[in-house]
Amino acid sequence: MTFRSGMKVVCVDDDGQACSSGDRPVRLGAIYTVRDAFDFFGEPAVRLEEIMNPRDRAYHAYRFRPIVSRKTDISCFTVLLNPSKERENV
Repeated sequence: MTFRSGMKVVCVDDDGQACSSGDRPVRLGAIYTVRDAFDFFGEPAVRLEEIMNPRDRAYHAYRFRPIVSRKTDISCFTVLLNPSKERENV
């Protein structure tokens, strides 16, 4: 998965620290916004809007999963609430 700036992600692995020690850890289940995504010595890494570390360190991207937003479609329920005349004749 390719991360990009502005993408909402959820932390799925809070074991350990950032790519470099001394930075703030992330919290399992917390939602963050990707500020920057890049390659960190051959591994995908991200910086997060919500966490500004003193030395602007990054987090390994494997610790996060994108949040997929889906549009709610209630058309199947509106059909049930407003039956057509064809259904009334059955």
